[in-house]
Amino acid sequence: MRRNIAIFMICVIFLLNGSCSWGIGLPEGKITLIVINEDGSPVEGADLGIGFERNTGAGTKKVPVGGQTDKEGKFTGYARTINYASYIVRKEGYYQSFGEYRFTKHEAGKWLPWNPEIKVVMRKIENPVPMYARNTGHVIPDIEIPAINKEIGFDLMECDWVAPYGTGKHADFIFKLEKRFKSRDDFDSTLTVTFANRFDGLQVVKENLKGGSMFKLPRYAPEDGYQKKVTHRKVGKGLGAPIDDYGDNTNYIFRVRSEEKDGKLYRAMYGKINGEIRFDPMNSKTAYIIFKYFLNPDYTRNLEYDGKNLFKDLKSFEQVGWDN
Repeated sequence: MRRNIAIFMICVIFLLNGSCSWGIGLPEGKITLIVINEDGSPVEGADLGIGFERNTGAGTKKVPVGGQTDKEGKFTGYARTINYASYIVRKEGYYQSFGEYRFTKHEAGKWLPWNPEIKVVMRKIENPVPMYARNTGHVIPDIEIPAINKEIGFDLMECDWVAPYGTGKHADFIFKLEKRFKSRDDFDSTLTVTFANRFDGLQVVKENLKGGSMFKLPRYAPEDGYQKKVTHRKVGKGLGAPIDDYGDNTNYIFRVRSEEKDGKLYRAMYGKINGEIRFDPMNSKTAYIIFKYFLNPDYTRNLEYDGKNLFKDLKSFEQVGWDN
């Protein structure tokens, strides 16, 4: 009796705060996560949490359901919920994985599809290394291209332009901006990225970074297939958002500071760019460049970042995570 009274009082408090999480009247949602490694084998004993969501009157509140995967790598969770659930999976020796699921409709008090099976791939932590990691969109002041119609080198280790425009010593990327600007509704601009050395270059990797393993791109940079140039155009034509040619789910692997011996590649530094190489010509006399890069300076093709940033004394907002 006392226990029932206590539960009743707790719910009253939740109701008075506008945050009762019992989900009375909501349909029940149920999902099964199947956790596997990169070769498709089940991952047993992974810690897993599912956050089903409920309306509180002042937004939404997650209802956590947690446990561990079984021998088949499976875990099933259910709760009364709106049509959305998120999940996160952790296990020692693996990179964390995460994602979300949206139900389509409900019937007879259940969200459909009922109990869908969702595969979650976990990638092993193998040989992570420190890197130079920056998001130029988080640098203060913003990184502005120094001049129009000039090829200007950018040093990834210094995160700065080469002399005479900055403190950089190596032209890892060479940016050239061409720009006609009459107003924010009438402009045309092109950004071209090229490279200084014969074997330098980049290549596109298509990968959605919004869900799945925190470490998504390839472990090792390819030995060949690098292109010498990438070009993006951004145009303003009347009212509305500017038009650009950025690719969906586009990321890059790059090779810089390449050295050759007897006409062949001897060694180089490799890295990756999460997302597009973007530029903003609307709020500057030239344009700001915005891209998130990771550079491995050890002259191997390893792209597995250990979270230890070789840039020192970064502000909290300048810090860069693994892949997201």
